[in-house]
Amino acid sequence: MADEELIELLTIATDALTHEGIEYAITGSFASGLWGEPHTSHHVDLLVRMTPEQAAALARKLPPRLYRSEEALVQAARVHAMADLIDAKTTLKLDLSAWGFGEYQDEVFRRRVPLRLGPDSPEFLLASPEDVILMKLVWRKDTGSRKQWADALGVVRVQRVRLDWKYLFQQARVLGVEADLTALRDEGGI
Repeated sequence: MADEELIELLTIATDALTHEGIEYAITGSFASGLWGEPHTSHHVDLLVRMTPEQAAALARKLPPRLYRSEEALVQAARVHAMADLIDAKTTLKLDLSAWGFGEYQDEVFRRRVPLRLGPDSPEFLLASPEDVILMKLVWRKDTGSRKQWADALGVVRVQRVRLDWKYLFQQARVLGVEADLTALRDEGGI
């Protein structure tokens, strides 16, 4: 589970996102560590769907302790890129990845799972374990990173038959990672 400082930071950020009507899903290595084999991550990736106007409003809504660039947030929303929020109190970082609107993106947001990160934690919305795997495979395809593979494999090994393999293969075909998903499933012993 997450420590109190991270839960506090996520609460501040997700409350501001929700207030501005911005959909979010926690993803990346932080999410793969929750769904799969636990590991430490010094930042949290948040997939967001926001307009440039929402991004500007978000920049104004966030408290001063969160360093952000309004220009970077607006640009990320405009071109579907990433912008950072950095907590001056803890130096923890949140990476906001602004996605566009499309069928797979709709599925990711539709399939989010509420999860508490501690006994007194509010619920946060995480990308489903299947979508964490798929995003890891897409990022691996783009970067060649072995860490993305290891993170996805950790989720497969822990979740195993609880995963919706039909959904995984359906989306893997669309995303161009079907061969990688087959190899991942085989390496995971499924």
